[in-house]
Amino acid sequence: MSYKYRTVRVRGTGLVGTIARKHGSGPDIYETSKDPNTSVVPVFFEATGEVRFFDRSMLEDVVAPVS
Repeated sequence: MSYKYRTVRVRGTGLVGTIARKHGSGPDIYETSKDPNTSVVPVFFEATGEVRFFDRSMLEDVVAPVS
């Protein structure tokens, strides 16, 4: 599986990863049983090689510094 990268930070933490996507498709979004309006997305952390799931409201885009 390949990943198409979009860098995100988990709010309130120093965790920075990328939205995990299957190559050539949109991100997989999963609804939770707790609230149908809440969805989680997979985030890939290159340093550890793991994929963890987070609520989209917990993620913020990491903007590259302007040179």
